[in-house]
Parts: sequence; C-alpha cells; structure tokens
Amino acid sequence: MADSVVQAILDATKDPHVRESMLLGSRLESSWNPNAVGDNGSSFGPFQIHLPAHPGVTAAQAQNPAWATRYMLSAYQRGAAAQPESLWRSNPERAAEQAAVAAEAPAQSYYSGRGAETVHAAWRATVGALGGHAPAAGTSPGGGGGGGGGAPSAQNAGLDFGLGGLLSAIAVPFAMIAQPFAEIGTLLTWWWTNRMKVAFIAVGVVFFIIGLVFFAKDNL
Repeated sequence: MADSVVQAILDATKDPHVRESMLLGSRLESSWNPNAVGDNGSSFGPFQIHLPAHPGVTAAQAQNPAWATRYMLSAYQRGAAAQPESLWRSNPERAAEQAAVAAEAPAQSYYSGRGAETVHAAWRATVGALGGHAPAAGTSPGGGGGGGGGAPSAQNAGLDFGLGGLLSAIAVPFAMIAQPFAEIGTLLTWWWTNRMKVAFIAVGVVFFIIGLVFFAKDNL
C-alpha cells in the first residue's frame, strides 16, 4: 500500500521539490497508508484530508492515492514554491517540512507537533522512496529507508533545528521586553501627529470647567 502512495506522487509531478514535500507530508500524516483514518473518523487517506473542511470530497476519494495526490498537488506546489531556493539547497528536509505545513495546515509545524526525530526519520524514508526503496505499509513515520541523495544527516538536521529553536527562544523575551517601548513609541507618535487637536480640546475643556464654576457661583 505504501508503494501505491509513493507511485501516485511520483506519477503526479516531476518537480523534485514537490515530490519531496508530498512524500514527507504524506509520510508524516499517514505513514503512506492510503486507508488511514484520523481525527476521530473525519480525516482520511494518505494526506489525511479533513472532510468537514473539504465538503466536496468523499472518504473513498481521499483514500484513493491517485485521486488524493491530484487533489493536494496544487497546495503542495504552492508550499514548495514558497520556500527559498537557498533553503532547498542548504536544508531540503526543512524546506520540504515547511512546504508540507503550508499544504496541510496542521495546528503546529511537524517539528513542534511531532518532534524533530520523527521528521528526520520521515525524511530518511522520503529519501529512500525517491531512491526506489519505499518502506512497507503500516510502519510508523520514521521507520523507513536509509538516507542519501544529498539529504542532511539526522545529526546535522537536529543541530540546525536546535539552533533555530534556541534563537527563537532567545527572541521571545527580547520581544516581550521591547513591546512596552514600542507601545510608548506609538503613543508618542500619535501625540505628535495630533498635538494641535489635543491642545484645542484641552483648552475647550478648561473653558468649559471655568464656565461651570462661574455658573455655579452665580446660582448659589
């Protein structure tokens, strides 16, 4: 069954980036099992098409590898095209993962939701499938073939992901610290732009208060 999913993807496109993205995405979504059912019976097939979000799609269509691949092809083409060529050259695993995230729209990236090791293993299976070594159906994501073909090693990919995660973690507190200053800057900019209006309003309020005082004094 895994062979049918892999072959459907290879038949659908000759673009290497789209092939890598679709193979990795479907591996992470279903382990290349065309009969996979998830989300409490609402998502089906190798790409786990969520039927409530795709009311025109039937479970049988979603579980047909060729049909599902054609259906998802344009989303993966857009996702692959959105990744810079420099990323495809330096870290094709990361580029393919980001393309799959764009196409599948999971709640979290696969690195965050499934863990880096799961993505690394699924990438190894993807590289194996591209070399003609598709893993057997039903194996969990990451149980598949060996690396090759210029893929980054799991160790290097993990280092890259770890560095990116570290930079993200460092950026968060700095962003939190900078937020109040940004808000103050916005307030000062608004004040400078509207200072004359504010001045006229303030003068009007002062005269209004003075008028109330004299009115109260005359009527006491």
